[in-house]
Amino acid sequence: MGQFTLFLIGLSKMLKFAFLDCEFTGEHAFTTLVSLGIVGSGEEELYLTFDDYEKDQVTPWLEKNVLTYIDSSTCVSKREGFQILKKWLEEYSQGNPVSLITVGKTSDLTLLFELWHYEFPMRKYFHALHCLPKYLNHSSHFDLPTMFYLAGLDPEMNRENFVKELQLSGKRHDALYDAKVVKACFNKIYNANNFPRIQQC
Repeated sequence: MGQFTLFLIGLSKMLKFAFLDCEFTGEHAFTTLVSLGIVGSGEEELYLTFDDYEKDQVTPWLEKNVLTYIDSSTCVSKREGFQILKKWLEEYSQGNPVSLITVGKTSDLTLLFELWHYEFPMRKYFHALHCLPKYLNHSSHFDLPTMFYLAGLDPEMNRENFVKELQLSGKRHDALYDAKVVKACFNKIYNANNFPRIQQC
């Protein structure tokens, strides 16, 4: 059994894993949140769509692949969405640290974390070390491409094909569906106990 697998098993005794995907207006520093999907280790799930993203950042690709499939009547502001997300995570955490697993590496985490700026309106800038709740304020958040690499798999592989035997229903670029794919990929790698590249360290 690889060292990284042992590390994850040890973590699983201390952390609750949650699986996250975000859709946003572009791959750049000024991007804004369009939708967010998060699922727990059981049947827990939350899907939020937002109406206050920067409209001038919308691209034809985003319109065709994401916005077309969002019901605008269910959208909320980021401030409203933050309160819903905060309640969901607090109930899911039950006082334990929550480890977020994403595909988007820093983008997904940053967009989610910055929602906590609403807790500190007096601060000009969000600061993770001072604004995040204790259950998120740690370094044990992981990205799926790194896990693929450590497992000896191609980080660029088609994630849906990797877990096609589960026949998950949904559409790519729907944040909740993509979060479920992240969870399925994580569980498949985790259960395989196979991280050959970590042995080279």
